[in-house]
Amino acid sequence: MKIQQFAGCVLGSLLLNSICPLMVSAETSGLHTGHFENYVQYENAAAVGRLTAVNESLAADITEALPAAYDLRTKGLVSSVKNQNPYGMCWSFSAVNLIENQLIDRNPDIDLSEWQLAYYTYSPIFGFPLRPNTDMDDVFQQGGSYYTVAPMLTSWTAPVSEKFFPFDDFSVLNPDADWSAIKAQTEYHVSDINLCSYYIEDENFQNQADAVKQAVYQGNAVSVSYYNKNNYYNKNKYCYYNGSNTKTGGNYHAVSIIGWDDNFPAGDFLTEPEQDGAWLVKNSWGADWGDCGYFWLSYYDPTMLEFYYLHTEPFQKHDKIYQHDDYGYWSAFSIEEADDSAYMANVFTAEEDTYLTSVMLCTAMPEEQYTIRIYKNLKQENNPSSGTVKSGYTVGTVSEAGYHTIDLEEPVELLAGETFSVVVKLSGKSGQHLAGELYTESTVIKTDGTISSESSMLTEEMIFRNFHKGESFYSANGRTWYDVYEEEPLKEEYTAEDGSEFSDYSIMGNLCVRALTKQAGTVIFSEDAEALPAGTEIQLSSSGSSEIYYCINNGEEMLYTEPILMPEEEITISACAVVNGEKQEICEKTYAMQEAVLSSLYLAKGKEKSYLQFEKTDTQQYTAFCKPLAKDETVACMPVSTGEIFYKEEQLFSGVLTPVEPDETGKITLHVSQAGRKETVYEICFELCGDADNNRVINAADAAKILVYAAQVGSGENPELPDENFLLRGDYHPDGEVNALDAADILVYAAEQGALTE
Repeated sequence: MKIQQFAGCVLGSLLLNSICPLMVSAETSGLHTGHFENYVQYENAAAVGRLTAVNESLAADITEALPAAYDLRTKGLVSSVKNQNPYGMCWSFSAVNLIENQLIDRNPDIDLSEWQLAYYTYSPIFGFPLRPNTDMDDVFQQGGSYYTVAPMLTSWTAPVSEKFFPFDDFSVLNPDADWSAIKAQTEYHVSDINLCSYYIEDENFQNQADAVKQAVYQGNAVSVSYYNKNNYYNKNKYCYYNGSNTKTGGNYHAVSIIGWDDNFPAGDFLTEPEQDGAWLVKNSWGADWGDCGYFWLSYYDPTMLEFYYLHTEPFQKHDKIYQHDDYGYWSAFSIEEADDSAYMANVFTAEEDTYLTSVMLCTAMPEEQYTIRIYKNLKQENNPSSGTVKSGYTVGTVSEAGYHTIDLEEPVELLAGETFSVVVKLSGKSGQHLAGELYTESTVIKTDGTISSESSMLTEEMIFRNFHKGESFYSANGRTWYDVYEEEPLKEEYTAEDGSEFSDYSIMGNLCVRALTKQAGTVIFSEDAEALPAGTEIQLSSSGSSEIYYCINNGEEMLYTEPILMPEEEITISACAVVNGEKQEICEKTYAMQEAVLSSLYLAKGKEKSYLQFEKTDTQQYTAFCKPLAKDETVACMPVSTGEIFYKEEQLFSGVLTPVEPDETGKITLHVSQAGRKETVYEICFELCGDADNNRVINAADAAKILVYAAQVGSGENPELPDENFLLRGDYHPDGEVNALDAADILVYAAEQGALTE
């Protein structure tokens, strides 16, 4: 039996320090491979039609008319702009932003850790090991791509909250951490990652662009990578277009699409693209870069790669993930040159009594039809369909390539020690239907005798780390199966027109089929947030359960038959499942009524630009303190919220930068309201520079207070501060210190003000 693999993936588009130019291009006996390690090969292959299966959009026509312009900020569905400086972590910031985007409606103040994802993606124990003699502290400069981040996220390596893994904090990192321990910390599970087709030379390019727009319109931020070179960026119009397709003098950079404008003028770019239109992009270079941290990227920039978006699920939905493909999808395979369908299967052994509830698989082609079936207690170790059929057919279609979690029609009970298989048939357009791991290396002997050798980031050692006989299988018909482990390595030699001699070597690893389980008797709450809008439907479910009983606030016990509506007060739901006639352990969850809040607020104060950090200072009230306003300094803010925002009884619009000014007390006050949520008040307080005693007047009393403080510090004391903002107000210059010089200048200022008054 022969497997062929012609179209795979762009393996190194963001691996800034490890782009390797190799490609297998001819059919040989045994396992046939053809892969693309960087953007040059990717584009060249696409130009001659090699990537038809990956890049030809099969997306259906968009049924709902899309607007000419759209911005997720106006819907309140974007978190604040972060700053990756000084690290090469754009790929991690983009991926985490996509997760925050998915969860922000229920968790408006969500802040997840880019630091944790970047570090453990390169774990020497379970991630992608760094090159020998590379310090683990340098991991944050390694770069990354869809092909490194996707297997880590879908294996539940991340995310966790920023408060547990703060940015730039090396003390929280553990190079010896066990993978299971890292997974146990994960607060959400990434269930799906959709890889979108996007190639501007494709005859179906408009459909591809519309599919990306549709994803954004449905509330998803979309990650994209482009080649960034500063001299293509128009800093006056905040827009970028690399029309010459130049890939020298810069780096690939990952960002997030959060909107678009079909009418963005082509003439605003430094080099004019063929048509108007641009993506609205969230960057990770801080609030003071670009337009509030955002910029516009032309639809027609030829360097763009790796468009993807994702979905999450509550971590309680599944307890365990069974997988052999630790490194996920790195290449696509077909059994013949191209197939209309193919079968793949993985065999596992249950580690505990549990229920198989869902299957995660990876597809390499769009519009892929799947059929899933589960078998137990295999009679032949080399035949994954030789066991007892334990499920009906679970069938469906996925529109995009990528990772997909599919719930089975009925959960399958598993007992500890039982072998079971997940058998998947994939079918659709002729092409490469099987997705899996691949290691490859290429050697070139040039006519002058020089020899060069490159290898993929996925190494042979990594392939064989957890690769065994009897794990992954493929089949053309679902009856005759072949063990991937027994496939011979692919070897190919050929001579180029210039006389250079090429030799290529490839090893296929495990296929991307996973089993997700949940223990019986645990009640799963459909809503995992701590606060919900009134009227939210809370659904209860449990694997292997015949019935669920629940009570609210220790009240009367009831049989669960329909969703529970969230009231306008805090509730605690206590629920237990019935398994084999016996009530199981009680599961509880408490929900408060959600507040109408800001997910972020961008403040432009003179030349200073930042996203404010608010603290809850009272019931339904939030406060942020800012440095004093200089004379004639103007202020503008851009609030982002799913609710309605009011300033001086006038409505501000989410995602729109609007001029504001402090009132006579030095505050800017915003009110936020939304149906089903509690109203809130946000105060931005500007300290008066020099007002040491905080009475809104600057005079000799302030100078005296500062002199006392400075004298105590000068004598070696550690004086108690009257309040936490005393140093901010007392630093009259400001230069970072509160001393006698501040007091002297305050006296001069007070004298001048007195003279003016007289």
